[in-house]
Amino acid sequence: MPSPLFIFLVSGRPEGGNPHGTDDIFARCAWFRVAELVQTLYKNRKKPGAVVGPSTVLRFIHFACHNSTVGIYEHDFATMADRVRDSGAKAVQNNWRALDSGFQTAFGSLSQAENPKNFVEWKEISDTKTSHPQTWGKHDAPAANVSIVNVYHSVRKAPAGSVLELSIFSHAFVDGPVLNNTSARHVDQTLGNRTPGDTDGRAAIDFLPNMGEPGPTNANALDEFRTAFASTGGFRTWGCNIQDIVETIPPPPESQTNKRRCLIMSTVRQVVEEAYVRPKKRIGPLAKLLRDKPLPSGNTMIPLDMGFQIKYEVDLQSDPNAGRGYTKFSRDRLFQIRYDESFPLNHAYHAFFRGERDANGNFATTITRSLSDIVKFVAAETIPSYVFAAAEALKTVTVIGGAPGTSADVDDNTQQHIAPAQLDEAEFFSKFLGVSIREEGATKQRSYAIFDNQGQAVNAIRDRLTNGIP
Repeated sequence: MPSPLFIFLVSGRPEGGNPHGTDDIFARCAWFRVAELVQTLYKNRKKPGAVVGPSTVLRFIHFACHNSTVGIYEHDFATMADRVRDSGAKAVQNNWRALDSGFQTAFGSLSQAENPKNFVEWKEISDTKTSHPQTWGKHDAPAANVSIVNVYHSVRKAPAGSVLELSIFSHAFVDGPVLNNTSARHVDQTLGNRTPGDTDGRAAIDFLPNMGEPGPTNANALDEFRTAFASTGGFRTWGCNIQDIVETIPPPPESQTNKRRCLIMSTVRQVVEEAYVRPKKRIGPLAKLLRDKPLPSGNTMIPLDMGFQIKYEVDLQSDPNAGRGYTKFSRDRLFQIRYDESFPLNHAYHAFFRGERDANGNFATTITRSLSDIVKFVAAETIPSYVFAAAEALKTVTVIGGAPGTSADVDDNTQQHIAPAQLDEAEFFSKFLGVSIREEGATKQRSYAIFDNQGQAVNAIRDRLTNGIP
C-alpha cells in the first residue's frame, strides 16, 4: 500500500468576546481548506507528478483552539471523489471524528508508526483541558489548552515525507500565528527558549535547531519537522502581518522604568503606503514611474509623510475592532520609538529614520528617502519575521504567509485572505522584493507571499537588504 499522507490544520481562538467554545470562525476556515484541497487534488489526480492518485486516502488532522479538541477527517478519493460534506462549513464540529485512543481508520490499514493516534498530541491536549475545569464553563475565561508546540511535536513525529501541508488559520503578527494570545518574555527568547505557558508562534525561537525547547530529545527538532514534509509540502500561515513588536517603556500609568513588549502599527505598512500605495494613485511623473512595469531607478527620491501615518495610527487606537491590537502610545512617543530608539535584534528603524528633525528641532513629519533605501528597509524588517524565519530554516518546504504590512480578512462565508485594502502592499513586496504573491494552480488567488522551496525568495530578500535595487 502507498504511504499515508496527512494535512495538519490549526484554527486559533478568535477572541471575539463570545463564550469559550462558541466562536468557530477560524475552524470554519479550516474546513473550507479541506473542501478546497480535496477538489483541487482530485482535479489534478491524473497529472504527471500528482501527489494524490485515484485510490489515495488523505487524512486531515485538526487542532481547534476555540474548544480545545483534536479531530480527524479521512477522505478516500476512490469512493468519495471530490465530494466533501458541509462544503459551506455551517456545522464544522460535526465534520470531524475525535482523535483519541479509540481511533481506527475506516480505510485500509495503518501501521503503529503511521496511525495518527500514536503521533498526534491529542492526549496532551485532552489532559490539559481536563486539568483546567474552572476555565471550561459557559461564562468562564478561555484556557490555552492547545499549544503550537503540540502542533510542532505532532508534525515532527509524523512519518517522514507524509505531510502535504500545515496550515494555521488565526490572528497573527510579525512574531507568528496567535493561537491563544499568550505572552512571551524577551529574556526567554534571548536565551533561545520558549516562555512556559506560551502557546503562540515565536519567530525568534521556533526555527532554531531545537525549535525553542531545551533537552536532548529536541536537539534535532528542526530536522525532524522539516523531513516530515513531502517534497511538495507547504507551511502556511493565514493571518495578518500588520503589527510590530517593540521592547520599550509602555505608556503611563505603567512603570516608566521597566520595558515590555508593546505593539505598534507595522512600520513597513506605513512606509509602503507613503512610498507606493498613495503616490501611485496620484497624477504626475512619480505616479507613472510606480505604475509602469519596468522598475523605477533605485535612486528615485520619494517623500514619506510619516505625520499622516502616525496620526492614522493614533486614530486607529480608538477603533473598537482594531484598537485593542495596539499599545496606546502618544503621537510623540510613536515618533520617538521609530526615530530615536534602537532595536538591533528585530528592527532597522533608527538606521532608516536617522532621528531626523525639522528646522525647529521637532520630529520631521515628512522625510525623503531613495526607493533603494526603502526597499532595503522593507527587506531588513522582513528578515526577523516568522514567515521569513520559517522559510530560511526549512529550506525544502514552501512557506506562505502575509507580506509585511498586510492584514487578512475573514467572514462567515469565505476563506481567510489578504484584505483588499492591503493588496497594494502585497504588490509592492512582490514587485520590489522579488517574492511572488501568485500561487500557481490555485483555485483562487489570495495574495499571500510565497517563499519557494528552492530558496529563491529568501535569497532575493537577502540581496535586497545588501544591495537595494539599481
